[in-house]
Parts: sequence; structure tokens; C-alpha cells
Amino acid sequence: MVNSFIAPDALVSHVSRAHARVLELLDGFDDRLKNADSALPGWTRGHVLRHLADNAHAFARQARSALSGELVVLYDGGQSGRDLSIERGAALPSARLRDELELAQRDLEDVWRGLMPTDWSLPVRFRHATVLDTALARWREAEIHAVDLALGYRPRDWPLDFALHALEFLAPRAPAGTRLVLRATDHAFTETLGTGSVVEVTGAVRDLAAWMAGRDPDAELRSIPGPLPEPGPWPPDPAD
Repeated sequence: MVNSFIAPDALVSHVSRAHARVLELLDGFDDRLKNADSALPGWTRGHVLRHLADNAHAFARQARSALSGELVVLYDGGQSGRDLSIERGAALPSARLRDELELAQRDLEDVWRGLMPTDWSLPVRFRHATVLDTALARWREAEIHAVDLALGYRPRDWPLDFALHALEFLAPRAPAGTRLVLRATDHAFTETLGTGSVVEVTGAVRDLAAWMAGRDPDAELRSIPGPLPEPGPWPPDPAD
């Protein structure tokens, strides 16, 4: 899992701000906007919103189950249950989707705020990790999918702390057979990942994070030698 530590209270505040930002993006949201394409291939904005709500419910369930000493799958019904809920939910009216997302996000934050300090280290099935790791995962979900909504929020708007966290979490996406050197031009960030032929990629730290997350950077990245390589797959959940 991620090596750097963020105090639970600070992490909950980060996620709460990301939650509020998603809702702000939905001001004036209607069915026309809901049914338009998101930045994710094959998904409308409605798919993204339903996924965000389901994901909030899933992490609330992980925390509640951890408190009772249980390990449960992330989504009720597993991957097929997740996919079916997203497909059905994307067809709901825009106002209902927004309301359900707001309620799900509030419930998740309420669960977290009721935790004792020792509860954050309780094990969960998700990534064979801890409740704290689920909060980091929710931060990634909220920030990255806010960009995917294609409603004006861009990687350049990500908090610096988030971009640095994303780069750390996504380190396993370094292309196979490549010794990838990531070098930020606007921050004291340099990281070397993997083994093989050296490729150096330079640019703003948020653009580096966007590229590693499979999203379009706001400014061009420089790759030496040759074109940008293709990142590897998203780090899988080993509990699946």
C-alpha cells in the first residue's frame, strides 16, 4: 500500500472537500448533461455519478464491517453487482442521481467521523488493507472522477497533496521493461520506477499524475527518448 502517512482527520477533510467540489460541479445539472459523454470511454456522466455514489456506500460498508470484525467484498454482488448497479443507476433522473450521491457521501463522512483513532488501522478486505487505506482510495475516486465528469474541473485543479499521493499510489503503473524517471518542473519531485531502458518524463507535477492516472494532462509532457510510453494497468485489488 501507500507508504506516506496522512493523519485520519486531515484525510477526512481532504475527502470532504473533494465531495463538496463534485456537488458544486453539478450546479445546474440536468438530464441533458447527465446523458452526455463523460471523459471515460463508454460512460455517460450518469455512469460516473452512480459509480461515485456506489463507491461511497461500499467504503462505508467496509468501515462498518471492520468495526464488527468482518471482512466483506467491496461491492454487494461483486464485480457483476457493481456493473449492474452502474448501468441501472445511469438511467435515473439527474436530480435523483445528485441527491443519492450527496446522501452517500454524507453517510461515508459520518461513519468516518464516528471512528476512534485505533479504528483506522482495522483490517478490511479491500486491498487486504485498512480503513485508512479506504479513505485514501475514496480520495482518489472523488478527485479523478471529478475530472472524468468533464464539467470544467481539470488535473491542474487537483490539490498538490493529492497529485503527490496519486503518483505514489500509481507507481506500479510504470511501463514494463522501463526504468521510468519522473521529474516535475514545478515542484521538488523526482522518482525513479521500474527497471529496463531509461525513459525520462518531465512536466508539472499534476500533469505527471494525470498521465499516470490515464487522464489527459493539461500541458504537454516531455519524454526522452521518443514518445510517451503507455502506462501499465491500474494497480489491481489483490482481494478480488
